[in-house]
Amino acid sequence: MDSTLMGKSVPRRKQTVGLRAIADEVGVSVSLVSKVLSGRLGTSGVNESKIRAIREKARELNYRKNQLAEALRTGRQNVFAVMIRRHGAPGSTIIDDMVGGIAEEAARHEQRLLIHYYETKDEFREFLPLIHQNSVDGVIVTGMSDYETVEDLSAMHDRGVSVVTIQDEELDPRFPNVGMKQVEVSRLATLHLIDRGCKRIAHLRVRDLGFRLPEDRYAGYLEALKERGLERDKKLVVSVNAFTYETGKPAIQTLVESGAVFDGLVCQSDQHAMAALNYLAGTKKRVPADVRIIGVDNAPFCQFAIVPLSSVSQQFRERGREAVKMLVRKLERQSVKSVQIEPVVWARDSSA
Repeated sequence: MDSTLMGKSVPRRKQTVGLRAIADEVGVSVSLVSKVLSGRLGTSGVNESKIRAIREKARELNYRKNQLAEALRTGRQNVFAVMIRRHGAPGSTIIDDMVGGIAEEAARHEQRLLIHYYETKDEFREFLPLIHQNSVDGVIVTGMSDYETVEDLSAMHDRGVSVVTIQDEELDPRFPNVGMKQVEVSRLATLHLIDRGCKRIAHLRVRDLGFRLPEDRYAGYLEALKERGLERDKKLVVSVNAFTYETGKPAIQTLVESGAVFDGLVCQSDQHAMAALNYLAGTKKRVPADVRIIGVDNAPFCQFAIVPLSSVSQQFRERGREAVKMLVRKLERQSVKSVQIEPVVWARDSSA
């Protein structure tokens, strides 16, 4: 019979069940159910269909882990802190994708998240009193690379709080990192245009920002030209002082008005690629018939441009998921090493 509230009939809350009920329904051991639902299968050679059946039955039966009992048994809080130094031009979803990947994988392992955004070292340090073994099990540090935080992260590490980073390169060998080679990002973008017949490929080169990423992307552009036997032409490289749309527009204008002949354009951001596409729409150069264009970051607006823009994804969602997996393995005292995730080219009409 339904219970009542203020004279209205409301259904009773579905009762939660234990591991035994799930094991009996699926026909497996309680131990296996526990490993599957806790995400701690390790090297167990379990059939994927069996894993799916256990998870589906747990959802069907409304299984909920007893978090207090789990914490008492393991000494863990089932909480990961995520510290994010903001970066990315407006319109990109770099941070959203990364946090999305972290959240998805954390949910799979029944971990809660404590998220803190910061821009300065002081803002980073304001959050540190909340980071200790009685509040979190581990920390994921991501966003723009920040070597100034290494001392504080080292202190966390020494207090027994596990640290994993999502940076292009390791901040410190003690902190496993989910990395991305920026040379490879631009190299793949340039090779993509070469493979579509481009012989004279221009490049909008970001300079003087005080960090390594722009120069790595320029190096990737040069590496691809050399790899395919194309000569470097300084007239095809235009310097830009930011990754924004506003700086991209005068840069492409400078390139066109110089009279330089080019049939491809590698940009260091999707903002630059969009600026180039819009500027060229007002000239006699057609995209992609006369000029093929590719950017970086695979921002959502790429697919909605008047000519959908090709772009290289830095796989932030995948990198977020991988960071959680690494942190879980680290907490289980498994060997964890830094990894490099491969960038992916998304080909659209601008490089068809």
